[in-house]
Amino acid sequence: MHCQGGPALRYLLLGPVTVLGPAGPVRPAGPKQASVLAALLLSPGQVVPEDRLIDLTWGEQAPRSARGRLQVHVSDLRKLIGADVITRGASGYSIEVEPGDRDLDLVDAAVAHARTLTGEAAIARLREALALWTGTPLDGVSDELAELERPALVERRLAIVEELHELQIAAGHHAEAVGGLRKLVDEHPYRERLRAALMLALHRCGRAAEALEVYSRGHELLVSELGIEPGQALRDAQLRVLRGEDRAPTPAVTEVRPAELPLAARGFAGRAAELAALEDGDDGVWLITGTAGVGKTALAVRWAHAARDRYPDGQLYVNLRGFDADDEPLTPTAALAQLLRALGSTPSESDDQSGLFRSLLADRKALVVLDNARDAAQVLPLLPSSGRVLVTSRHRLGDLVARTGARTITLTQLPVRDSHALLVAALGADRVAAEPAAAAELAEVCGHHPLALRIAAAGVGTSIGSVVAELRADPLLAFDGAEQSAVATAFSVSYQALPADQQRLFLLLGVVPGPDFTPHDAAALLGTDAGVATRLLRGLSAANLVEAHAPGRYRFHDLVRHYAEERSGTEETAPAWERLFAGYLAAADAAVTKLGKRVVTLPRDDDPPESPLRFADSAEAVAWLDVEAPNLVAALRRAAVTGPRPQVWYLADAVRRFFHDHGRRAEWLELASVLLPAARRHGAHAAEALLRLTMGGAAFREGRHTDGVAHTEEAARASRTCGWRECEATAVSNLGSMLDWTGRLAEAVEHSLRAIELFRELGNPSGESHALNSLSCHYRQLGELAEARKCLDESVRLCRKNSLAFWEAANLADLGSVLLALGDVADAEHTLLLALESFREQGSRFGEATALSGLSAVHLARDDRETARRTAAEALECARQDGDQQAEAVALIGLGRATSEAQHLVRALEIAARSGLRGVEAEASAVLAHVLAATDPVAARSHATAALDVARAGGLRLLEAEALLAVAAAESASSGDAQAGRAVREALRIWRDTGHVTGAARATRALEGLTARS
Repeated sequence: MHCQGGPALRYLLLGPVTVLGPAGPVRPAGPKQASVLAALLLSPGQVVPEDRLIDLTWGEQAPRSARGRLQVHVSDLRKLIGADVITRGASGYSIEVEPGDRDLDLVDAAVAHARTLTGEAAIARLREALALWTGTPLDGVSDELAELERPALVERRLAIVEELHELQIAAGHHAEAVGGLRKLVDEHPYRERLRAALMLALHRCGRAAEALEVYSRGHELLVSELGIEPGQALRDAQLRVLRGEDRAPTPAVTEVRPAELPLAARGFAGRAAELAALEDGDDGVWLITGTAGVGKTALAVRWAHAARDRYPDGQLYVNLRGFDADDEPLTPTAALAQLLRALGSTPSESDDQSGLFRSLLADRKALVVLDNARDAAQVLPLLPSSGRVLVTSRHRLGDLVARTGARTITLTQLPVRDSHALLVAALGADRVAAEPAAAAELAEVCGHHPLALRIAAAGVGTSIGSVVAELRADPLLAFDGAEQSAVATAFSVSYQALPADQQRLFLLLGVVPGPDFTPHDAAALLGTDAGVATRLLRGLSAANLVEAHAPGRYRFHDLVRHYAEERSGTEETAPAWERLFAGYLAAADAAVTKLGKRVVTLPRDDDPPESPLRFADSAEAVAWLDVEAPNLVAALRRAAVTGPRPQVWYLADAVRRFFHDHGRRAEWLELASVLLPAARRHGAHAAEALLRLTMGGAAFREGRHTDGVAHTEEAARASRTCGWRECEATAVSNLGSMLDWTGRLAEAVEHSLRAIELFRELGNPSGESHALNSLSCHYRQLGELAEARKCLDESVRLCRKNSLAFWEAANLADLGSVLLALGDVADAEHTLLLALESFREQGSRFGEATALSGLSAVHLARDDRETARRTAAEALECARQDGDQQAEAVALIGLGRATSEAQHLVRALEIAARSGLRGVEAEASAVLAHVLAATDPVAARSHATAALDVARAGGLRLLEAEALLAVAAAESASSGDAQAGRAVREALRIWRDTGHVTGAARATRALEGLTARS
């Protein structure tokens, strides 16, 4: 299309309505003119009747002069785009455009072309189509036109997004698709095609349990909210997951690209200069500072969403809680754990978490938003080595600026034009235009403070002026319009306008210690049902006093929380807190019941309360615990000080296993260090013993072995003192495992035998199974493979009889390794696959790592090095996601065996040495000696000798044989064939004595090689 013979114009409808010409973009003069142009462009080449144009532009309240005004707008548009472009018909107007002049045409062409292509080419074309959306479709038009036409354009974009993700998954990019699909499913929970795509992406990542959890949540939502069952596509996706169809064979370790930005604030307006500064600026650290509620987070998140395409390697978000009145600021360790989990890694507390974080983001284009920072010390460990970081804080953080050269944006009250824009966004242009003086006065009364303006605007009914009058009458304005006074005034007037039942809930929500709350939490506070609570929460959300930030989840702005807390000190507060805590406890009990039987549980004085929440399986339970963990931690921290007791100990007992088994041990250690002194102060001796027990296990798994043993020994003593034999038996059993890992096998056997005896006396099959498993590990290390197999066979029977799924899988994994040593390769593989399947169903990353390491050894025994390498790499990924140091070191050794690459073994040595894993350290040294023998026989001999010394000192016979074979490799490389022969023959003797068939075969091959050389 040409303008009076001039250059071609283009029209943009998939964002602000805009005309692109040779001089650049031009927008119509106001919503009415934009509406006329957009209405014509949506029906190109067709006559749009005048009455239709008037309805779409002015709505039902069109003035009598509307027809004349329409003619004026058409005339102005002709001046803008060309007199011959818009023509007059019999009953209206039409616009002539060429194919490709509208962004809508380009979208259709790109999608059509994509459907003729496959793979990456099709993906690229769909991405081009989506890039044509520059914002909210039809931005700047009348409400009438937007309500009629915008949904179809939004639907068109979503359909393309769905098609794109399906192509990405088909092309093998399932891991990259997961983050974006999760966000989309949260935003559009009823779109079954998106939910099915997320299920398939998770399934192809080997995360079948999570995929089924996505189905369960969708099923529950559709049935409860819409009263319908899932459609065929979603049901088919469920069946494919259940049948194991379409699962990627062995996923390689992939880079995770998180997309964690919270939803952008609705009706954001203004701050053009600040947005431009962020847009035009370089990467690095940016600090956005200003008083509470001035819009720091809104600005950061708004820009971050707009800039997502510039940071394809991920967008991370952490609320550092620097100014939370009820909870301590997030520690750098806890914040790093959250960031690393988002990147697919869960390091131990002993790792250099900051270094690992920088390594994962090195040379990557990623965006990190660190919200609500307290001080520079909280932020500095969280800074990556590349990309961009947005930090928001009420403080100026001069030390951060000095040390990093951070660019600073300081937000103050809104300029008058931005206040006006915010009110237009909140109330609509027509309402503001109808009362311009009242709108200006409202902005002034609210101190031009964004949060106060939003809340005040939410209270506008028929008249802006009436709200201004209420605000003027509020006694808080005696502070002469100071900024915080204006905010408090807006809160006060909004609160006073609420119905009594909403007022009551608002005040009681001030009791909630965690970051957010659900209708079930609100129901507990009120002592009512979730249906009533949901209705009241929606009312508070409509008044902008709470925010619905995720489906079924609400939160306060921190200023609103403070306002509610200040006014919540009524006689209702204490019983409401007890009801809320009872609700947390009941729900946690219901969730952990799905995780399987525990070896030991804290005795209770009464039966646990019943929860209204129901969990279909362990995947649903883990998903709920994962989301609720911050609230449960906050509740436990408060209850440690205020009570209720003994319920605080019961909740700690309920959730400890989740933290321990799902890679959150560092968080648990931090929380338990708060609970333990409280248990001591209140004479809760059993709770003290249990906390010591959990801290011992967590510290040991985190690589702090001295601390782990000390805590566990103290747990055994404390249990004996208070007569709690179940806890004593568990502590003794745990000590057996710990002593095994640290090379003290004789003591380990004594502890495990004692634990078995105690558990049998108590009739505790779960504990007995655990202790039998530990004893089998000791026997295997000592080379008594037949005894190890007997223990495992007995333990598996015990588990199956008592439905102990986790311990059955653990025993099967260890049994597979024993069977491999005994030469039964086929049975070993079958047993390990059973264990792997069970661990995956239970969502245990640690278990997966253990079973996969065993399977890697099976493949190596068959001389299938490539499959062994892939399996060991997957084991390593699982171990790192769980954060277990022992499992990571074992997986690294397997990877080193399969690849003969020294770096894996060096890393395993570092982990084992730092963690005090003597046996693992020696094994890594022995395998490293094999790898180095051909290129550096001196270093190889040193590593082999060190491994041999550890093995002989600890009586580790199988490891001794491994070390002797390493000595032989080093000697052979140095032409010491005689010494090598002696070492091989000694290794062969040990392996034959212990019945280790696969080891004996290796030694036989080595001996044959030496013989052939001589």
